[in-house]
Amino acid sequence: MRKGLLSLTFFVTLLLVPASAAQADSPIEGVWSFNGGKVAVEANPDGSFRGVVVAPTKFSQCLHPVGEEVWSQIRPQPDGSFWGLHQWYFETSECVPNPERGLTAFRVVTGGDGSKSLEVCFSEPASKSQPKIPPSGSPSGATYGCSTSARISPLPSVEPADAPKYILLPGNGLCLSRPTLKVRLRNPSGDPIVKAKVLLRSGKIRRRAKLAHKSNGIVATLNLRRLTKPKFTVSVSVTTVLGHQLTRKRAYRLCGPVAAGNKHRHHKHAA
Repeated sequence: MRKGLLSLTFFVTLLLVPASAAQADSPIEGVWSFNGGKVAVEANPDGSFRGVVVAPTKFSQCLHPVGEEVWSQIRPQPDGSFWGLHQWYFETSECVPNPERGLTAFRVVTGGDGSKSLEVCFSEPASKSQPKIPPSGSPSGATYGCSTSARISPLPSVEPADAPKYILLPGNGLCLSRPTLKVRLRNPSGDPIVKAKVLLRSGKIRRRAKLAHKSNGIVATLNLRRLTKPKFTVSVSVTTVLGHQLTRKRAYRLCGPVAAGNKHRHHKHAA
């Protein structure tokens, strides 16, 4: 009876293990180089995988932008490879996405030095030929060809507690006498910011910051002129390509003629 109870307990424990934990060691997960850009491959809740562009990459003649799901419905095969779909574009000057994706095969290859690379073989959207990449020997079935990508890093780990690393709010130890306030948003490595909202609240006044995109993130500028109250709060929320969300909030107070909207000499404040 004791043996039966132990077996049942073990079986129930397996059922309670999240799908993500079972997929945590999948070799295809990670950030891969691809034609001058980067693609992050991560698990979906249904057990499949997807590849999301995290640095612009050019395939054929068209650019795949940040945030695009360039590879979809990637599923493991019995021989250790993966099959999925690739996003194609119509080869015109407009580069319109083709609604029909192309059959694709993937295989992670480990080199003698332990480094990993990702072989990817493509068939064009109109083709029904499934590419295959065997454990040894030459790939077959690809109507377009194959490419090899180097593994750059594991998937980025971005936690809510990391917000101060990526949302850089000015200090509030002193009152502010500047007409503007700048908030810097830094891209997490391998997982750039795709949505950002920086809001100022002062009494009934609500203002949204102007966003300027930079190579390493975003600079948000808030207008502090003509605020009717000396105290205000700034709240920031960002979303990354891989869906991580970060938030921060900080209270500030004005000093000098800023609230009245008069021009004046800028003064430094705490960083």
